[in-house]
Amino acid sequence: MEAQVDIDSLRSIAEDQSNPDSIRFTACFDLIWEGYLFSQPDSAYNLARDLQRNARSEGNLVFEARASELLAATWYVRGDLRTALMHYDTALTLHKRNGDKDGIADVMTNMAGMRAFLGERSEALRLYEEGLRIHESLHDSTSIANDLNAMATIRMALGDHALASELLVRSLRIQELLGNDRGVATGYANMGALLNAQGDHGQALLHYRKALHVAEELHDRHMMGKDLEEIGSCLLHLGDTVGAKEHFERSLELRQALGDHHGMVNVRSRIAEVLFQQGEYAEARALFDTSIRMARANDLPWGLGTALVGKAKLQLATGEPTAALHTTIEAERAALEAEELSLLRDAAELRYQVLKRLGRWAESLAAHEHLVQLNDSIMAEENQRAVLRDEYRYHYEKQAYTDSITHVMDLADASAQHQEKMLQARSRLFLALSGGLVLVVILFGFWLRARLLKRTNAALVEAQNMLVESERRREAAEVRARIARDVHDQLGSDLTKLVMLGGEVRATATHDPALAEHAGDIERIASEANRSLGDIVWAIDPNHDTLAGLVERVRAHAARMLGNGPAEYSIDCEHEGADLAIDPTITRDIYLMFRETLNNAIKYARASRIQVFCRTNGKQVLLEVLDDGVGFAAAQAPSGRGLANMRERARRIGADLSMKGDRGTCVRLVLVLP
Repeated sequence: MEAQVDIDSLRSIAEDQSNPDSIRFTACFDLIWEGYLFSQPDSAYNLARDLQRNARSEGNLVFEARASELLAATWYVRGDLRTALMHYDTALTLHKRNGDKDGIADVMTNMAGMRAFLGERSEALRLYEEGLRIHESLHDSTSIANDLNAMATIRMALGDHALASELLVRSLRIQELLGNDRGVATGYANMGALLNAQGDHGQALLHYRKALHVAEELHDRHMMGKDLEEIGSCLLHLGDTVGAKEHFERSLELRQALGDHHGMVNVRSRIAEVLFQQGEYAEARALFDTSIRMARANDLPWGLGTALVGKAKLQLATGEPTAALHTTIEAERAALEAEELSLLRDAAELRYQVLKRLGRWAESLAAHEHLVQLNDSIMAEENQRAVLRDEYRYHYEKQAYTDSITHVMDLADASAQHQEKMLQARSRLFLALSGGLVLVVILFGFWLRARLLKRTNAALVEAQNMLVESERRREAAEVRARIARDVHDQLGSDLTKLVMLGGEVRATATHDPALAEHAGDIERIASEANRSLGDIVWAIDPNHDTLAGLVERVRAHAARMLGNGPAEYSIDCEHEGADLAIDPTITRDIYLMFRETLNNAIKYARASRIQVFCRTNGKQVLLEVLDDGVGFAAAQAPSGRGLANMRERARRIGADLSMKGDRGTCVRLVLVLP
């Protein structure tokens, strides 16, 4: 009930338009994270998209970045790790632009988690270590504990259980001191994983049940799904197949509700193993095939290898050795990609059994030798784990006991010191209050007087400056208007006559093809010069020095250039809010960059569809040109300085210009207005 009251309070703050943007955005972020992300990821995704759009429209890059983090987290909860990484990459770019060290570190560690799930452990460790260094420099205890915990899981997967146990103990100790329930639950789960890997399934089961209890109190369905799967695994090792299947099915139900592909692949393979042991071959085969398809579609090598090994065992048991051999070869490739030694051992053992069943003795002997080598490597790890398990249990229990006694003594000492300091502070406080109050009143009077004089002088100076600036702008506008009118009236009419004259000459020169061609060239060049003249007149006319005028010019030019072309196109140009004046040099540079971009897309991209998007408001100008052509590198002109000129114009007006794309091109310009 208290949690629901908090969520309702956050919702009312986020929807109250009278609150400042920063308060509304903060409440919206907390509402998505606490209320929806781990229980209703689809709703969390829609709310995060709204937050991203609102932050972007207000020019708030901080919350635009945090909204990208939320979008990534919704895809992570649903198991689509590649899409999650794309959104995290966007968030990382925005955090770096904002100079937000805390945001950079958080995104790096989240990306590391994605990489670890995808089997890219070296890259995951590098990202975790870099994020940990930043969190340590910021003295962020919660994030430090989370980083240590995640690094421990990777070290454990790599077989370095000594370092993994050290990292886990450090992490869990910090989480307990901070009272971070979610971190404590994750620590218990990872302790269970370490004990499970060392063969102590009974103790692992106890830790996983502690983690599940905390996850249920937090209503974290994602964490509950993982804990239920691991509890089922422990029960399966302990011989309780009925209890194992029950926990696996509960885990599958939660993960299906969340759309967690990674979790669904793993737990379906677990259920299929139980069915295989019970002789339910048809149902087991169907589950293995479903896991294989989902693992391939979502690039999950470990889940794919596990499902393939299970299916190969089933094929061998049902008298399909040839099919089992093909499945085993696929399983070995997946195990190599996942860098999982035990999974590779299982696949190698199956390959040996299948080759022996097929009577291919030379190949089976080679497979057996490879299996012996893998078993030797795993045996060495098992011996190390047995020693580490005893050492770990002794040191952990000893440290827990020592910490409890030390903690009580520290609390008693701290309480006594606190009481003594309070008595001393009270005496000093009463002595200082009387003199300090008089001094504050005197200083406040002087400050009010100085502030009043300063405001009066500042108002006078500002009024004078505004008057001078207004007169200067009026004179400049009159000069520009006169130039625009003269150029349009004199040169415009002459160029129009030249176009008409060229058309008449071409129409009458039917007997002389060369003359007709020259006349056509004259007509074309004069038409282009007339359009260029129109652009020049528009640029110097002071009546167009507004955001709405810029948007209308972009729309008109795009419609004129794309209207007669072969490519499909869409034009979405709009100014939001009241029209505002803008520096004419800025409008000219933006328009010329847009012309160059659209010209490149039409002439070089060979695109079948071109999209133009332009949005302006009181805070920023956003301009995008997208095409589905041959790509940025292939679409460049062989010579010329078009792109270099665009970058120079963007640098001059302080705009952010990005050009990217291998298949198709996206040119994006963002200018934050003063």
